[in-house]
Amino acid sequence: MEAPKLTDLIANHLFEVHFGNNWTEVNIADTLADVTWQEAVTQLSFTPNTIAEIVHHITYWNRAIARRGKRIAPHLNDRNGFDAPVISCEKEWKLLKDDNLHSAEELAAVIREFDEKKLPEPILPGCSSAYKNFQGQVEHAHYHLGQIVLLKKKIKAGV
Repeated sequence: MEAPKLTDLIANHLFEVHFGNNWTEVNIADTLADVTWQEAVTQLSFTPNTIAEIVHHITYWNRAIARRGKRIAPHLNDRNGFDAPVISCEKEWKLLKDDNLHSAEELAAVIREFDEKKLPEPILPGCSSAYKNFQGQVEHAHYHLGQIVLLKKKIKAGV
């Protein structure tokens, strides 16, 4: 049996942090499933970011890394993706969550198509390796998922 390609393993790991079946047994889709739009935009005193802003930030970086994977330098704004659109109803919140999951699917597809032999090379001139960009986005999503879980607990507890 042939060993799986590293690009497939990275893409699967990214997919799983968004959709489930990862080793942490927590994922973005399930974590956000019972978060209302009001909870998503709740500002807590101990953090500058809401759940909605973090979700938008993850989406922003999924797409930035996907562009890099296509050898296109992304435009990175000053807000670093924390400039979420205003959410004022459940429909807008659902669109933001769906967009996040679509961005994960897009990035996973780019990673799967990426030439595995080029993973150690800079993804773009002046950037770190393709591997660090792809695997780093997986780690980045896990990191922010942890923040979302904590914010959700505090918000649902009424803190």
